[in-house]
Amino acid sequence: MQTKKQRKVFLIDILTDFSAKLADCGSLFQAEQDILQWAMHLACEAMQGFLQGLDDQLFAERSDNEQVLSRQSRTIDFCFGPVTFKRRVYCDEQGQSYFKLDRFFQIEHHKRLSPYLRLMMAEIGQVTTMRNTAQILGLVCPSSQVSANSVMTAVHQLGPQVAALNQQAETQAVQRRVPAHLIIEGDAFMIKLKGMTKSGTQSLEIHHFRVYERMDGQPAHRHDFLGTSLVTVKERVINYLDTHYCLKGQTIFLGSDAGPGYSPAEMLDLVPAQAHGEYVVDRYHCKRKIKTTLGPDNRFLNRAYQALRNHDYNGLMISLDTFESMGLSVKQQDNLDHLRAYLKRNWDYVPSPHDRGFEGFGHLGSVESSHRAFTYRMKKQGKSWTKLGAQAMLGLIEARANQNLDTSLATVLKKITALSPQLTTSAAHQATFNLRSILRKAPVKQSCGAQPGRIVVNGPASSPIGHLNKIFTE
Repeated sequence: MQTKKQRKVFLIDILTDFSAKLADCGSLFQAEQDILQWAMHLACEAMQGFLQGLDDQLFAERSDNEQVLSRQSRTIDFCFGPVTFKRRVYCDEQGQSYFKLDRFFQIEHHKRLSPYLRLMMAEIGQVTTMRNTAQILGLVCPSSQVSANSVMTAVHQLGPQVAALNQQAETQAVQRRVPAHLIIEGDAFMIKLKGMTKSGTQSLEIHHFRVYERMDGQPAHRHDFLGTSLVTVKERVINYLDTHYCLKGQTIFLGSDAGPGYSPAEMLDLVPAQAHGEYVVDRYHCKRKIKTTLGPDNRFLNRAYQALRNHDYNGLMISLDTFESMGLSVKQQDNLDHLRAYLKRNWDYVPSPHDRGFEGFGHLGSVESSHRAFTYRMKKQGKSWTKLGAQAMLGLIEARANQNLDTSLATVLKKITALSPQLTTSAAHQATFNLRSILRKAPVKQSCGAQPGRIVVNGPASSPIGHLNKIFTE
């Protein structure tokens, strides 16, 4: 066992030798590669010593009824490479064998992913595909064996835990703010589910709400809510407003496309009793419905846009009537009837807050743009999901949109693999390292061979032997 001072001297010795070896590098690329490999070897050796030191400490603190059967090796992939270490096999009173170190860290059987490597998988996996994530980690951590299936497993395990942690934080009491302008946007989008039915592909509706404040024309204190249940997501929004805001006498602006589940009445249900709600139908959706009905090249399209912008209902109806008089197909007539009903139902909610007399407040943003962080990852390019996989991914992306993904993942993984300070201190003192055999090879010195010569007993007095003889004989 090495003392702390011995380890420090030993590591300084290795660093000195390695720095000397860098002089032989023929390029900056080779120097960087050698340093990276050296650091990864060093980290693997340090982790091996730490884990075996933990196992030794657990052995020292074992109870009387725990019997040690043997020691077996196990390999875990860390971000700096695979680490093979030995740990003890115990036998309990019922005769069942188990690994105390594995049980202590909650390391599942036949699972090789370290906690930090799983964190990296989840962080990258919520931005790009599982296959791309495995390739990226293969480049960043060349010694670790990462597959697309292992990335998917990490996402499925960590996503629900991150979502539960964030939803718990939403209900914690904080100092409530009084917003100048509070906005709530709501909309839904569809994703494709795995598997086929007789009627074709299956879809899953994702409900999305966003709460934010408008300060100096810029959004602030934004918070996103997502889920597959509209009722559950609405409850989260209501609880969040009650916990984080003081809205007595305040005006809340609400925006949506006025579709099923997001009608003006249903959106206004989110407003607390002591506050006032102003619903604004999303102008982007209105213009898109008009464009889809009339066609992108219709000469009446710009005139209809202008009537919508000026809140001129009669002018807009004239444009639609003129389009109808040109002779429409059955499908076009049906779309036109739906558009008229939609506009008539929501016409009172078309004017912007500024047009309604709220000074310093212009148009609301497009609700559709708030989906981009989620739809870029979960839609298009043939992507399909299981319901559990979709919910796990939503939990990770929602945490990222709310700027607490790193903190949430770290909290979850630290909680799973928590260690007591006394145990880690003892394990660190017991850890032994064998770095010299991996990182340092002493240079071979040229032998000078046997040197001929003799030592005389009675040498001249001027010689060293004669001088020494004189000292002892006098």
